[in-house]
Amino acid sequence: MSTKVTIRDVASLAGCSIATVSRVLNKSGPSSVENQKRVLAAAKKLNFEFNEVGRSLQRQASKTLGVIVPTISNPVFADAIEGVQECASENGYRILLGFANYNTKQELKSLETLLAHQIDGVVLTVGDIEDSPAIKRLEQSSTPYCLMFNQSRNPGSPTVCVDNALAAQKVGEEIFQLGHTSVAFLAVRMNSSDRSRQRYAGLCEAARLAKMPKPPIVEVNYEPSNLEVSLAKLFAEKPDVGAIFASNDMLALACIRALRAINKRVPEDVSIVGFDGIAITDLVQPSIATVLTPCREMGKQATALVIDALQNNRSVTPQAVMLPFEFRSGQSLVSSQTNVSTRELQPASRLS
Repeated sequence: MSTKVTIRDVASLAGCSIATVSRVLNKSGPSSVENQKRVLAAAKKLNFEFNEVGRSLQRQASKTLGVIVPTISNPVFADAIEGVQECASENGYRILLGFANYNTKQELKSLETLLAHQIDGVVLTVGDIEDSPAIKRLEQSSTPYCLMFNQSRNPGSPTVCVDNALAAQKVGEEIFQLGHTSVAFLAVRMNSSDRSRQRYAGLCEAARLAKMPKPPIVEVNYEPSNLEVSLAKLFAEKPDVGAIFASNDMLALACIRALRAINKRVPEDVSIVGFDGIAITDLVQPSIATVLTPCREMGKQATALVIDALQNNRSVTPQAVMLPFEFRSGQSLVSSQTNVSTRELQPASRLS
């Protein structure tokens, strides 16, 4: 009895990966002319019928999900991964991790590695949802996926997130209500971070409504090594800045350290607000005013959407699932008129 020829046999004879053979025979993605020639020649030699391609690719589910995040040095992503793991485990799946280091090329490379491991679906966070090779690759492969944290301007990609612009507008309202008239925005690379752009837009809207000037931007790398230089330049140009809104909590913590290096006290001289609500912000002195976001729940819900799609043999429905956020006031944000150097700092409180 002859053995049925499989796509693996074609890949072996052509000297290509299974993924490459799949792309060529199904015309589902890019491949070089040379690869196309080798794959088609191998398929013809082995009498591999094109109408068998779909059946050969219908392997048993690996019960494995891929997870791609920029880093785990920022606790928000570690918390989200815990949510992914919890939901995956409850449904009989395991996870494989990939890290992108805020680099679009690395995002795609990590994704290709995971796809080569025959994962069933992907949960991921990309640097910029508006320009992501990884998302384009997922669409080509028809692999069910869902984003975390990213917030799309259109329903083209499924995602679980918070409304970054609205949350940032809430931050701006809190700052201006405390009498501050000049606030700066501290962010990672704006051109490659959709979250930074959205949060800045929300802050600008709050400034517009309060009839305040448009906030200046202090733009840094993801792991700023010379933040004090950037802040010194800010105060040289804008000495009236009384508050800084950092696009995430890690930046807010780095900002406090950098301000001390240039002899600026928090909150006596400058108020600071962060974003994300990582645990350490409530433990440091002064405690950090921030936006609390349900990172673990993002991971759980994004994973649940992918698993639901897998169980129903379809793609994840393009939608943005918006989770609630909460502004938490902290010791780092005070009234512009309050001389906190002569009194004890008050405990942090929570505001809905």
